[in-house]
Amino acid sequence: MLFDADDPLGPAFRDAIEATLSSIMADRRAEVVACEAALGPVVDALTPLATAGKHVRAAFVWWGHAAVAGEPSDPAPLLKLAASLDLVHAGLLAHDDLMDGSDTRRARPSTHRAIAAFSPPGNDTLGLAGAVVGGAMLLQWAQQAADESGLTTSDAARAELNALRSRVLTGQMVDAWAAAGLPLTGPGGAQRLGPAQVVAEIGDLKTASYTVVGPLRLGASVAGATPQQLDAMTAFGRPLGHAFQSRDDVLGVFGDEQVTGKPAGDDLREAKATQLVQNALELAAPSDAATLRAMLGNRSATQADVAQARAIIAGCGALDATETAIAADLTRALDALDAAELRPAGKAGLASLAHACVHRHA
Repeated sequence: MLFDADDPLGPAFRDAIEATLSSIMADRRAEVVACEAALGPVVDALTPLATAGKHVRAAFVWWGHAAVAGEPSDPAPLLKLAASLDLVHAGLLAHDDLMDGSDTRRARPSTHRAIAAFSPPGNDTLGLAGAVVGGAMLLQWAQQAADESGLTTSDAARAELNALRSRVLTGQMVDAWAAAGLPLTGPGGAQRLGPAQVVAEIGDLKTASYTVVGPLRLGASVAGATPQQLDAMTAFGRPLGHAFQSRDDVLGVFGDEQVTGKPAGDDLREAKATQLVQNALELAAPSDAATLRAMLGNRSATQADVAQARAIIAGCGALDATETAIAADLTRALDALDAAELRPAGKAGLASLAHACVHRHA
């Protein structure tokens, strides 16, 4: 095996994906500079966002393929297709940080802050343009990389890639809609969703479908998966996606920002709809729930405010309830994987990847 099934996000895999991404970004930089040489630094500012990260989506593409057809004899096309999802994610992060007003990402200035630095102090217009257009560039380059891989020529593969992108973009808008306090009615539109249903819808669109299920099905599809194997990917990926999102929610409040690269508590300041916070609002004493609710969306909340929110969330049992749910979702995912008719080495890689996604600190 080219990559170790016991360490599916290990150095060998990360180095291969990062080399692929670096090559893609170098090619795109040359194209931009050929149009306007002064914009080379803009691509340079986007490159760390594109090449860094955990490469989780890329790994699910790779191991989804391996579980159906094994590793390809020539890994380059599959690596390029897998890397294209990191470019999608980078484009979304550039937009997300702008919408959230986040100053940092992965311990570096966020895209709008990095590009704003090229203009005179106090002029945020360039940063705004950099995040909007730069994010769009990354999304375009993701499509270009997927096309160049030569693996998305089938109707099935294109459908999986289109569904993945469509669902996450819808999820981004749903998240913003909910944060604005506007009502959501779900796919059927029959009735207004309650807070827990809103959290579930956002988690499904932005994480379960986009981070786990979509990449798995994409990798399996280009490997020639049967309908039954694609169903198995969904059965494994959906609960794992929920667990992945819940771990993100915990890290967004309790994580070490030196490890996560983003200030802990920003999810609270941005009033992110998470199961962790929803659990706390339901379990906390009325006075504590009121204190927590008042802090949500308060962008000027201090570290003391965040510490108080953490104490409320942990003290009322919401953190424990979320950890219990993460463990249960992981068990459901692994049970579904165990029952699936897939190649043993690929299944081993997916099982290891599931544990790595849930037992993480960033």
